[in-house]
Amino acid sequence: MEKFIQNKAIVQSKMGEEVVMLDLDSGFYFGLNAVASVIWGMLANEIGFEALIDQLMTQFDVERFLCEADTKELLDQLLEKNIIRKVA
Repeated sequence: MEKFIQNKAIVQSKMGEEVVMLDLDSGFYFGLNAVASVIWGMLANEIGFEALIDQLMTQFDVERFLCEADTKELLDQLLEKNIIRKVA
């Protein structure tokens, strides 16, 4: 099972319900909306995809298939930008 965690080298700041991040190495800036910020918070510690979805399902009124699809899309974007990493 794949697990994910925040890249601790990313500088982050909470602004209201949103989070903004900066990768100092690349200069890439990334902002997360309120829901994505909740996911970001869950990634502070190593977490598997299914556990992440299970936690989101308790917090949001959304169909599981949509939650899985949207979360996978976000994780793929964060991985591509080196904001998070996979844990073996």
